[in-house]
Amino acid sequence: MSEKQAMCPLFPDIPCPRGDEASEACRVRLEEGNYDPVSDFRDYLLMNCAILRAEQQKEAKNGL
Repeated sequence: MSEKQAMCPLFPDIPCPRGDEASEACRVRLEEGNYDPVSDFRDYLLMNCAILRAEQQKEAKNGL
């Protein structure tokens, strides 16, 4: 049996390295309808994490 990997709610094609609980918490935060990374520090951290993971995945694909 293969284990389903948690995905990032902001970039659904990128795995969440922090696991299912963190992925679900981010998804809930995003779906609350008041996601705003400019005025809410938690939302900024969510966006920053997603961008960092996307950059890491891009570098890995490019062999950098």
